[in-house]
Amino acid sequence: FLFFRVIFCFKQWYQRRVRGMGEAEHKMIKQAFIKFVKPFMDAAAKEGAINNERRTLTALRLDLDAAKNRVRAAKTADEMKELETFVDEAQKKFDEQYEICREVLEERDQANAEMVVHLEDLCEVQVEYFKAATELAQEMCSKVLNRPTKGKAPTRKRKDSSSDEE
Repeated sequence: FLFFRVIFCFKQWYQRRVRGMGEAEHKMIKQAFIKFVKPFMDAAAKEGAINNERRTLTALRLDLDAAKNRVRAAKTADEMKELETFVDEAQKKFDEQYEICREVLEERDQANAEMVVHLEDLCEVQVEYFKAATELAQEMCSKVLNRPTKGKAPTRKRKDSSSDEE
């Protein structure tokens, strides 16, 4: 009876330790999401905005080049003056878009530097988890190796059904 009571207590203790490991893992996953995954997803979402600004800049550059080519192709001085206003407008739009792209790229560089910090946070979260998991596993191992019933097995009589019936 004592043997089964010890086994039952050990089983409960073991289940609590396994549950503790599960809780540590849950905490690690939650912290990893907060400190790394979410900021990474936010940065990736901003990447689409950068690409849109670049496409707009490229389109404005093509418009500027087309306006300049029309000025070069102009036959008269009056026609050139009229087309130069289009060039000036196209140049102004291009310069404004260029500044927007430059600012967005500078923000991206800063965000990339921040991502390194988030990566460091992720590493710290993982180190904490593995440290806690190692401590729990070592505690479980020592408890199993130092259990009071080590090497003792209950004596059970096996019922041999074939020999009893004959």
